[in-house]
Amino acid sequence: PAMTASGMFCRQLDLVPPTDPRMPEGAEYLGRHKFNNNPDYYYVYYATLALYQHQGPVWKEWNDRLKDTFPRIQNKIGANRGSWDPGGRHSNAGGRVVSTTLSVLSLEVYYRLLPMYGFRGASDLPAAKEKGQ
Repeated sequence: PAMTASGMFCRQLDLVPPTDPRMPEGAEYLGRHKFNNNPDYYYVYYATLALYQHQGPVWKEWNDRLKDTFPRIQNKIGANRGSWDPGGRHSNAGGRVVSTTLSVLSLEVYYRLLPMYGFRGASDLPAAKEKGQ
């Protein structure tokens, strides 16, 4: 899912419109791949960027989960207070610095960026089409 998330975000940067059939399919795919208490921070970061740009219910559900889970798994005591433990496939090499950086960037995405396509509600989003439709 990490490569799907980064690929979807790259398409958005290339201004592929949200009406392109790959975009709602990608958003639904990312929304199905939830994270847990030991997340792949690389995946979460790029999925957060892509889903924020996509907007709609999948973004709201993702962000609600992110805002609930990430503060809860943040270290609260000791020398590592304020950081996140390394986890997932992509951040073990970078350790605590990478996991903490990606966590903070994920939590603040909507403070740093505006949605490229504007703020949209559920009624404005195209639905994913089944193959053959």
